[in-house]
Amino acid sequence: MKAIKYLVMGVLLTGFSATANAQVEELNAALDGIKSQAPNVAKLAEVAFKKNKKNPEAILKIAQAFYAQKDTANARKYANLSNEAGKPKYQFAPAYLLLGDIEASYGTDGGKAASYYNQAITFNPKNPEGYKKWAMVYRKISPTQAAKKLEEMKVQCPDEDIDAFKGHIFMLANDEKQAYENYAKADINKLDKLGLNEFVRCSYFTGHFADAVRAAEAGIKLEPRNPTFNRIAMFANYELKNYDAAKNYIHKYFFETDSAKISEYDHFYTALIYQALEDKANMYAHYDKALELVDDQSMIKRWAILKSVSDSYLKDQEFENAIKYYEQYLACKPNLNFDDEEGMANIYSKYGDADPAKKKEMISKAIKLFGTLAEKYPIQVVYATFMRASLNNKLDDNMKNSLAKADYQKVVELLANKADRSKGEDTMLKTSYHYLMYNAFLNKNHAGAKEIAEKILAIDPEYKPALEIQKLK
Repeated sequence: MKAIKYLVMGVLLTGFSATANAQVEELNAALDGIKSQAPNVAKLAEVAFKKNKKNPEAILKIAQAFYAQKDTANARKYANLSNEAGKPKYQFAPAYLLLGDIEASYGTDGGKAASYYNQAITFNPKNPEGYKKWAMVYRKISPTQAAKKLEEMKVQCPDEDIDAFKGHIFMLANDEKQAYENYAKADINKLDKLGLNEFVRCSYFTGHFADAVRAAEAGIKLEPRNPTFNRIAMFANYELKNYDAAKNYIHKYFFETDSAKISEYDHFYTALIYQALEDKANMYAHYDKALELVDDQSMIKRWAILKSVSDSYLKDQEFENAIKYYEQYLACKPNLNFDDEEGMANIYSKYGDADPAKKKEMISKAIKLFGTLAEKYPIQVVYATFMRASLNNKLDDNMKNSLAKADYQKVVELLANKADRSKGEDTMLKTSYHYLMYNAFLNKNHAGAKEIAEKILAIDPEYKPALEIQKLK
């Protein structure tokens, strides 16, 4: 009896094994046919499905194979069939993930993809993939909501590190501030190349230069010849005034990185580093290179470089070059304002102060320019007139010729009866009165000097020169 029983069981198992083998063979035949784009691929897929129609995992493999070939129609069809195969016992979460991937990659409705991912989360809340995919697709709608979804994932999947992922989400949304705040909380030792690249950029562009250096150095350990890491290590060290450290990255960036596209901005920043180190030869060489490369599409503008070059020559008291580059700056900068044009007058003035042989010529140029600016910018007429007066006074030996008198009187006319004078205007008015007071005193007009002293004391009751004048007999 037992022998008959085992014989029957053996026959049944043999039949089961044959069926299982057939299912696997037909599934593999379908997967191979899809991959090779066989002409009878539709038939192969259909046969494999019929043999595996109660096996959602097997059907999903067919869907995934079609998806890999960008056949979205069949991928969607078999993903839905995979999901149906799991009913009524359960919804097949991986099928929803694939349906979401199809919509995310080829659909036009991000909300629909998010809906599929949300269903995957509902049926398998412990799988982090659903949350991550939902966040990636929903970031286009609301990066903040995407970040909140990752917080939900953290509750269900406590081992998942969400800070870097949230940082990545915000970088993709061009929100560098939020990206930095999240990356700064992440474990830098766990960040890959992409994470470090984003961390270094969002740190630098939000002014967190110490973190930019930290991220750049971690990136260089992974990829010593990476241009982004070396570039920002150089820039951020400059911003931190670590000039020697910044200099150490100059050669690495320019000569020891792969595929670095050297820009005018790189040369400009390098010039600033050499300027801080008082290496003038290298500084001007890089300024020249920056001017050679700059164009209308550049991140930094030609006029900004020219201004920096002029300022450098001015600092070195190379006034002719300072004037030359400032003239070019004024010629190419759009929408000039008073401060821009005043800069040239300041160069003339400093030139005159530094070179006695050029004093009269340069101070006279500055005076003339301030006269022009007073007419061109009426709102600045008081200040421009005050500066003309101050400069004229430089050309006058102890007020002998009263060269500044007319301009100081003009300042008084403009400010004396103004009710809402600013602190700066009070200073200009007091200075103008001071000149007129001593001018009267030097011309032995003591009564006039005392009258002006009273006006000064109305502004500043403790002004000593005016108090001294008041004591005159």
